[in-house]
Amino acid sequence: MTKDKNKVRLLIASDSFSKLGDMAEGIALATFVFTITQSGFLFGLFLFLRFVPELIIGPFSGYLADKVSRRTITVSVNLILAFMSILLLISHESYTIILIIATIASFIKMLFRPAFLSSIPLIVEEKELPNINRWFGFFGGFARVIGATIAAYGIFLNNISLIFSLNAISFLVFALVCWFVIPNKKRLISQDNEEESSTLIEALKFMWQSKKIFGLVMGSTLLWGCLALSDTLLIPTLGAAKDGGEDFYGIYRILSAVGMMIGSYFSYKWYKLFFDEGKHLVGFFIPIIIMCISTLLIPLSPFFWGYILYLLIWISKDLPANLLDVELQTVPNHIRGKIISLADAIDGILFSLITLVLPILTEFYDPGLILILVPIPFLLLTILLLINSVIQQYNKNSKSNSYI
Repeated sequence: MTKDKNKVRLLIASDSFSKLGDMAEGIALATFVFTITQSGFLFGLFLFLRFVPELIIGPFSGYLADKVSRRTITVSVNLILAFMSILLLISHESYTIILIIATIASFIKMLFRPAFLSSIPLIVEEKELPNINRWFGFFGGFARVIGATIAAYGIFLNNISLIFSLNAISFLVFALVCWFVIPNKKRLISQDNEEESSTLIEALKFMWQSKKIFGLVMGSTLLWGCLALSDTLLIPTLGAAKDGGEDFYGIYRILSAVGMMIGSYFSYKWYKLFFDEGKHLVGFFIPIIIMCISTLLIPLSPFFWGYILYLLIWISKDLPANLLDVELQTVPNHIRGKIISLADAIDGILFSLITLVLPILTEFYDPGLILILVPIPFLLLTILLLINSVIQQYNKNSKSNSYI
């Protein structure tokens, strides 16, 4: 049982509301930027600068989560992000201004996840983490469906001011809830005997020595890299396939939110299916293979089968989430923030590079053709890793049986 059900429910509700607003704003901004620039390079630069903070401060963002009150961090981040949305509301006609505000907001967001994810075990029993994570993901996905619908509505009406206002309100509400719900302390009483501080080198050493966490982080890197392919090339692919096709991006994002909701709901059962030692990686690689195949098939029929394939991509993306998140949440409290930020930073390196390079290629090659070809290396590598994991698990089981 959770330590305080009402607090957890309130946190899930406010987190979901925040995701609703952030989803709507993200879709509106991406579509708006591509529409006003009609440039693959400028669009790619916009995407890259939104993720470049993971390359710069990503590995270090967990220091604050382990050093400063996690309540202070989560509240401050949400208040600043609300202010950023208000700035976009006032002035969003300039590509340069959008780029500056979006980049600053991305730096600020980097501080949130390590602090927030690290705080969940302070109000939730460890055995309940997989189930609570499932409901965070499920209701977050449901909120994203609404957010994507609002974004699609705003895009078609060419009115995104409403979206910026909504996002500002959602961040303000989330800040208020974080202030009242998240404990104003870094540690559990039972963990007072832990070391007071740790270095990034110690966190890296811990991750390397934990073969399970290291393998899952590598799997997560492949997953986010594969996700970046469709996330980066979808708008140019839609625009090339049909005049004004980029306006259908909102519909695709609705489907992505539905996919996250479905994937999150079944993530608990997926976790239970593969949570035995040695099976975590198998549970991670299977969804990546589905993502790769679905991604390369999208350009063949972007306005029919593409919808179904995109839904499969996002179901697969959230399906194995618990396999990694629970492992990250159960590391020692004094090093938890650093481990989470390191895992996110490693994911972000490949993701950021893809978002920078691929849009530039669309200036010279058909984006649909690129989207067909680029998942193939991911697919082949993941299949090899899956086979290797199955063989290792088989050999381990054989050795265990030989001692019986």
